[in-house]
Amino acid sequence: MALENFFFILMFTVTSLLFSQNPLDNYLIGNNNLTVIGSFQNGVEKPRDLDFHPTISNQLWVLNKGEDAYANNSENITSICVPENSELTFIIYDSDGDGICCESGEGSYSVSACENIYVTGGDFENSESTSFNVSDNCDNSCPFGEVELDIIINTDNWAKETSWILSESNSEIVYARRLEPGGSTVIFHDAGLNNQTSEYRKDSYSRHFMHTASSLAFDDEGFFANTLECQDANNNSGFFSGPTLWDSDLSIYAEMNQDGPLLGSHLDMIHQSPYSMGIEYAGVGNVYWVFDGYHSSIVRYDFAMPHEIGGHDHSDGKVWRYDEVDIAREEGVPSHMILDDELGLLYIADTGNQRILKFNVNSGNYSYDLTPYGESLAEYFMMENADWEIYINQGLDKPSGIDMYNDRLVISDYASGDIIFYDISISPPVELGRIDTGIQNNIMGIKIDSNQKIWYVNYKDNNVIRIDYSLIHGDINSDGDVNVNDVVTLVNYILNFGDSESIIYDINDDDNVNVIDVVQLVHIILNN
Repeated sequence: MALENFFFILMFTVTSLLFSQNPLDNYLIGNNNLTVIGSFQNGVEKPRDLDFHPTISNQLWVLNKGEDAYANNSENITSICVPENSELTFIIYDSDGDGICCESGEGSYSVSACENIYVTGGDFENSESTSFNVSDNCDNSCPFGEVELDIIINTDNWAKETSWILSESNSEIVYARRLEPGGSTVIFHDAGLNNQTSEYRKDSYSRHFMHTASSLAFDDEGFFANTLECQDANNNSGFFSGPTLWDSDLSIYAEMNQDGPLLGSHLDMIHQSPYSMGIEYAGVGNVYWVFDGYHSSIVRYDFAMPHEIGGHDHSDGKVWRYDEVDIAREEGVPSHMILDDELGLLYIADTGNQRILKFNVNSGNYSYDLTPYGESLAEYFMMENADWEIYINQGLDKPSGIDMYNDRLVISDYASGDIIFYDISISPPVELGRIDTGIQNNIMGIKIDSNQKIWYVNYKDNNVIRIDYSLIHGDINSDGDVNVNDVVTLVNYILNFGDSESIIYDINDDDNVNVIDVVQLVHIILNN
């Protein structure tokens, strides 16, 4: 009787461990596969963040930083390697429709290789397109079989209006491009599936509303907001910058007011946080938390009732600054955040201080009024008595991306390229392990999808990566070994009519879990 009781206690213990295990722990067992889901050819260029649409399954949004504007009246040279004997098309654009010569200066452009000029011009209206064949080759820095092209743009007095693209004439392959200033998005429909498609979207006013885009976050209905890593969104010497609110409805976003007279398709913008590096939805209304790099502060933004699409009335906005939460910006590296809605705890990648913070968003109280910069607001308050703490301050270099699932916190470190897993069910949190992506000074935003797959953006290589784990066949309890403990777990599962949908129990892959799977598992163990 005692032996029988011991057996049942053992069964119960093993089963409890199995069903309490966080599926993210599987990334720390066995092998992981890193799959490129999106790239430069999809429009991914300098990506800094990503998020899944809250109501449309498998719709992934990727945020591109965007280009800085060319300087007025400057020479700009871009060198690019292309295959020898390529049929190419070069298109240059001017958004104001007056070219780069000769109404607003003496601009010009050329495309050349091996002292041969294939394309030249400057006096056009909206755009000018030239197709040519690169048949020449000479000593250059490109790999064998490729030709080095030099694209030279001499700008006029309005350089921000100039953009261009170099592509293969008979396909959709893009070799190089220079877009107008401002961030953009790439939307992946059915992301990661066999029928995946993508579309590139850039609002015509993104040079302001997505100027140097650094992060984005969706709410629960399909609206999203982004932050800007710039001092002034108008490129002036002031401090007029902050988060922007959008509607992800594709009949509105980057569609409405693209030629004016209103300011594109944005829903709202409040300009009190220059160099903002991270954003997270607060779980209610149009409220977001912002990592304010200029004030070294965590700031609560309430857009309240958005103005008309493309409007400019921000007067109902409410901004609360928590300067007590001590953070530091790392130039060029976003500082993402994730909110535990149930507990009201905001986890912050404090990149400049090489640590993770935990902030109770329900803490704090009004201290005094602040004077808003450049706009009228309903509220602009300094807050005090914030409840926050340094949560993780070891083993991190430049933490950037952050997400969580149940009691696991996952962080991407820009500098090391590691993805780091923490158990936050205990205090202090415990590091469980790391994935080495092998891309130092590259990885930024990270996201866990509804199937507990991990996605991240690779900034310099212009791609989006999904990580898939591969478990050892027969390792039911995910301890890295296939042994009698797995047999005990499987037998217990069968005897208790387990209803888990996990395929780990179906050893012989016949869509049924029964005694045949036990025999197969024993066979695997005996032949190891």
